[in-house]
Amino acid sequence: MAFPTTRWTLLAQATLNGDEAGRESLARMCEGYRRPVVMFLASHGYSVHQTEDLTQEFFLRWLKSRAWKRADRLRGKFRNFMLGAVRHLLAHVAERQSALKRGGGSADVSLDDEDFDVELPAPDRIAVHAFDRAWALALIANTIAMLRSEHAARGRVAEFEVLRQFLPGSEMPPSLEVAAERTGLNLAACKSALHRLRERFRELLRAEVARTVSAPHEIEEELQYLRSLLLELPPARILEGKNGKEE
Repeated sequence: MAFPTTRWTLLAQATLNGDEAGRESLARMCEGYRRPVVMFLASHGYSVHQTEDLTQEFFLRWLKSRAWKRADRLRGKFRNFMLGAVRHLLAHVAERQSALKRGGGSADVSLDDEDFDVELPAPDRIAVHAFDRAWALALIANTIAMLRSEHAARGRVAEFEVLRQFLPGSEMPPSLEVAAERTGLNLAACKSALHRLRERFRELLRAEVARTVSAPHEIEEELQYLRSLLLELPPARILEGKNGKEE
């Protein structure tokens, strides 16, 4: 398949153009990373309210600042860049809180300071794992949402809601005979529809993963990592795109 437009490509285009369209592309791109950011912040002990506020602050400052212009695809995967950016935000938040305790007033938080590229201490393994796991769930949720939209466009939402139970994450899918009855298809047609759904799911998921890496050869590696993350989760949470801490 042709290598799709990646997050890195969008960043490069926005950097070159610097126009409103580029900013809108960045905003849309960030939507897929909201869940990982939320879960990473939650893993640091912030309350639900604090997490929401910090997540909002992160993306607003990230988009308004020049931080995204520092992205370099040669440094690795896009999610690693986003994780580094949110860790820098936390470092600045810690500085701000420290300044307040010392009575030094409110230090502004910025993501385009000169120290943005300063190497931070290695992140906590559990927190990074939470970030990656949320990334995996977001990919699955996005893929299922695209599948549902495609079926809706063909007037086949009811069929999709039955067959989606056979996608990764279902705890106890019905038998094919029951699925055929619920969809109004004969058994052979139901099997064919399910085969097409699974094939399309894999195709869309692969395309989603491809957009998060910097080169085609990284796709299989990311897919394997994605599978390993999903194996750790209860099936229902995969299918629903939930991971407890964010809800």
